[in-house]
Amino acid sequence: MVLKAKKRIWFNISVWVVIGAIAVVAVVSAVMTFAHFQRQKQQAIELLVEKSATLIRSFEAGLRSPPGTKTETFRLQKLLIETAQQPDIDYIIVTDNKGNIIADSDPAQVGDKYGLDLDIGSLALSHEIRWRQVANPQGAGTFEVYRGFFPQERFAQETKPAQINSKNKKTDMIIFVGLDMAAIEKADKEDTRNTIIIALILLLIGSSAIISLFLAQAYYLARTSLSRITIFSEALVKNMPIGLIALNDQGKIVICNEKAQAVLEVPCGDALGKQALTLLPAPLKKILAELPAIGGFLERDIQLISAQGKEHIWEAVAAGLMDEGIPAGRILLIRDVTAIRQMENEVTRSRHLNSIGSLAAGVAHEIRNPLSSIKGFAVYFKKRLAGNKEDEETADIMIAETERLNRVIGQLIEFARPLELKKEKVQFVELVQHTLKLIAADAKKNKISFEIDVAVDLPQVEVDSDKVKQVLLNIFLNCLAALKDGGKLTIEFVPGADNLTVIISDNGAGIKKLDLPKIYDPYFTSKPAGTGLGLAVVQKIMEAHGGKINVESSIGLGTKVYLRFPLAKLKKE
Repeated sequence: MVLKAKKRIWFNISVWVVIGAIAVVAVVSAVMTFAHFQRQKQQAIELLVEKSATLIRSFEAGLRSPPGTKTETFRLQKLLIETAQQPDIDYIIVTDNKGNIIADSDPAQVGDKYGLDLDIGSLALSHEIRWRQVANPQGAGTFEVYRGFFPQERFAQETKPAQINSKNKKTDMIIFVGLDMAAIEKADKEDTRNTIIIALILLLIGSSAIISLFLAQAYYLARTSLSRITIFSEALVKNMPIGLIALNDQGKIVICNEKAQAVLEVPCGDALGKQALTLLPAPLKKILAELPAIGGFLERDIQLISAQGKEHIWEAVAAGLMDEGIPAGRILLIRDVTAIRQMENEVTRSRHLNSIGSLAAGVAHEIRNPLSSIKGFAVYFKKRLAGNKEDEETADIMIAETERLNRVIGQLIEFARPLELKKEKVQFVELVQHTLKLIAADAKKNKISFEIDVAVDLPQVEVDSDKVKQVLLNIFLNCLAALKDGGKLTIEFVPGADNLTVIISDNGAGIKKLDLPKIYDPYFTSKPAGTGLGLAVVQKIMEAHGGKINVESSIGLGTKVYLRFPLAKLKKE
C-alpha cells in the first residue's frame, strides 16, 4: 500500500513538471520569434533610410550651379525624373520652407503644396534624416524619408566667396524621397503569418499546460476559499451594525443576527427554521405582506415598544429576492434610528426658530418707530385733555398698551439677537436663592411654598449670571402660573461627572401631551396674557451655555424641568 502511494505521487509530480516545462519553452519560443520579426523589420527600415540618404547626398553633389538659378532648378527636375524611374522609388519631391513644390518626379505637381502637416520651417534647416510611412492609394504603402536639402553648401565649399554673386540669396529647401514598400510589406506579411502560426501553436501548448495546472489548483483553492467565505460571511452577518433577517421562499427564517433579536420574540438561534410571521411584530409583518411578489423593496420607519417600555423608531427595509424570475426569499434590514430622527427634528426646529427669529426682529424694528409716535401722541392728548377724567384714563390706557407692546418688541429683538455671554464661576444655589426673592411676594400671595434640596459640596459652574437668572425667572413664573390655588415649588441639585442638573418641579396643572413638543416655539402659549417667548429664550440661553433643557409633564400631576449645565473645567497649574 505504501509503495503504491509513492508511485502515484511521483507520477503526478512528473506530469506537472513536464507540462510546466513545455509551457515555459512555448513562451520563450514565442518571445524569440517575435524578437526576430522585430529585428528584421528594423533592419529593413535602416536599409531604406540609408538608401534614401544616399540618394539625397547624390542629388546635393550633382548640383553645382549657384543656388536659386534656373539652371539648378532645371537640372534638379531632370535628375528627379530620371531617378524616380527606378522600380522601387514612388516619388521624389523638393519643396521650399513654405511647402511649395520646387521640383517633383511628377512635373505636373510642381507649384502645388506638400508637407504642410510637418514643421517644414525647422525641417528645412535640419540635416537630420527623418522618416514616416504614408498611405499610397495606388498600391502598397510608401516609406518616405525627408530632411533639409542643401546643394548650395557643396557649391559654396567648391567656389570662392568672391565668385558668388551677392544677389543670389539662399533658399531653404526640403527633399522628400518616397520608396515603394511592396517588397517589405510582402516580407512582413509572410513573417506575420509565420509568427501567428508559431504563436498559435505555442499558445495551444501553453494553454493546455496552464489549464491543466489551473484545474488542479482551482480545485484546492475553491475548497479553501469556500471555507474562508463561509467563515467571513457568518462573522459579517453576526457583527453587522444593523439587524438582518433573511427568509426563504417558504417564509422561514434562515439567517438572523444579534441586532435583529431586538424585534424578535425569541433569540436568533431559536428563530432559525421557524415561520417569520409568528415571531415578527405587526409593523414588520405588514411590510413583508406589502412587498411585491416580483421583487423590489420597501423602506419605511416604524415605531416599536422596547422591553423597557420605551418607544423606539426603527428604519426597516424589506426586499424580495429573485432567481431567474422565480421568488427565492425575502430579506429584512432594521436599524434603530430614534436618536437620528430626534436630531433631524431638532435641526428642522432650529432652522424654523432661526427663520422666525429673523422675521420677528425685522418686524419688531419696523413697528418700534411708529409705536414711539403713537405713545408720543397719547402723551400729548393726555396733556391737552387734562381735567377730563375719562379722556385722561383713555390716554393712560393707550400709553400703557404702547409700553407693553414696546416690551414685547424688546423681547423679540433680544430673542433674535446673538447672545454674548460673560461667564464666571459661581455657586448655582446663590443664583437660585436670588431669583426666588424676586417672586417671593407673588408666591406668598398665592400660598406657594419653596423647597430647596442642596447637595453637600456642590461644584461650581461657569455661566453668565444675568442670563441664568433670566432662565430661572422665566421657569419660576411659569410654575407660579400653574399653581393658581397654592402648591409647592421644589428645586433639586444633582451633580454629575461633567455636569450639574437642576430639577425644578411643581405640583400644578401640568401641560397637555400634545402641547409638549410646541412649548419652545415662539408665540406658543397657553396663558391669556403670555407672549410665548419665555421658554424659547430659555432654550436659546441654555444652548449658548452648552447645556440642555428637558421638560416632563402630565395633566393634573405637575411639571418637571431639567436644566443641565456643564461644570467649570479646572485649569492645570
